[in-house]
Amino acid sequence: MKPFSRVVALDNDQEDLDAIVRALGRAGYSAIPYLFDVGTFVPAITQPCAGLRLVFSDIHLTPTSSINGVDHASTIGNFLKEIVPVGPYGVIFWSKHEADEKNIVNELISRAKYIGFNLPVFFGFMDKNQVGIGQSDPDIDYELFGNLINEQISKSQSLSIVMNWEERILLAAAQASNNLFQIIASPPDGENYSVSDEWLKLLSYLSQEAVGKNSAILNASNALDNALLPVLEDQLRTLTSDTPRVDDPISETLSAQGAAKLKLAPSINRASLNSFYLVEDFKADATQPYNFRGVISKIEASNLDFILKHFGAEWIDVLYKEFVLNGDTASQDSTLAARSIPCLISLSAECDEVQGKIPSHRYLLGVIFDPADVKFFLRSGNPARAALQNIGMIMVGGAAKCILVSCRRFTSEHSASLSFPVDPIARLRRNTLEEIIHHYTTHARRPGVMRFY
Repeated sequence: MKPFSRVVALDNDQEDLDAIVRALGRAGYSAIPYLFDVGTFVPAITQPCAGLRLVFSDIHLTPTSSINGVDHASTIGNFLKEIVPVGPYGVIFWSKHEADEKNIVNELISRAKYIGFNLPVFFGFMDKNQVGIGQSDPDIDYELFGNLINEQISKSQSLSIVMNWEERILLAAAQASNNLFQIIASPPDGENYSVSDEWLKLLSYLSQEAVGKNSAILNASNALDNALLPVLEDQLRTLTSDTPRVDDPISETLSAQGAAKLKLAPSINRASLNSFYLVEDFKADATQPYNFRGVISKIEASNLDFILKHFGAEWIDVLYKEFVLNGDTASQDSTLAARSIPCLISLSAECDEVQGKIPSHRYLLGVIFDPADVKFFLRSGNPARAALQNIGMIMVGGAAKCILVSCRRFTSEHSASLSFPVDPIARLRRNTLEEIIHHYTTHARRPGVMRFY
């Protein structure tokens, strides 16, 4: 498993490190400790810590008096580079030398790009002397320590909101698992009975029933997700936490707008925000096969004869007859056809898999085009015909693109082997795919109907 913790702690003194970890534990934060010893981090950092939101660190990580602020910042910066994944986090320093904190923070900010780490959303500071850490005869005030930690975290309201939301997700998942476990919590009579074995059989059975036995064998994690996520989502909606805060920062931010609605900030890329909700943009090392449910795969220019074979016409003819406004009468532009990329959207038939039939995969035809060409495909936001579904402007491969999907042009594949000359680039998120499937199965000119029972 990948290392996972919301909090890590760094110090070059083992006693101080142990004290901060105990204090964090009593404050409700389970932390992974890292000791900086003779120029190395112990334990060695093999990969970033998934889920990390807070880093607690001493400022002076070496006893050598000749070391200056630049060197301290370099050590801390390299630790952050190795331990922090992509995502928001905060750094809270603790030290006996509060006067040095501002200098270290300035050095980290100025050297972040050179060292190669992402800056935290906030810097905080706690005085070791105030709570008794680092003294010859330590008398640590853990209650005060916990209050100081919460005080520092509250410096970033946005990070606090995200951490609280993530905690609710974890609690909902734990509660869903607990409720399921209660089904087998009372063991029957028998010497060979094992609660652990029964638990495994139950999880295996649910995975089988969710997607079918063969699919569950091929991808057990995905099968378990299909089995348990509906319960988790329902549990999350009913999970009650504290009484709603009157002074919640989100409520205050929205109330400050008066009667007007809050507008999207200029720093937010609309295409990237659409992608967050509509698709998963594949990275180079994290692609799915093209027949995976909801995967968008582009057809390479060198394989455009694939369009002729599966859709009965050259790409330029299909493009104009299916996607372009007034395409039946407009003069065909080969340059538009060249820069408009055909793609397939995979619809895997779960009904076949659950019923033990040969899995059939249906692929809807789509087109990926530049936002500058939107005038050829959309008028007042509407596509050329009702059979088309507009996914919208999203980020694909780091560039803003628009995608239209035809719900009447499709091809199918009944073999488990992958033979289509396509390149998977993204995956439609569940709600987006379900919208397209609904449009596909209910359209008046549909070529067939898919029903999921």
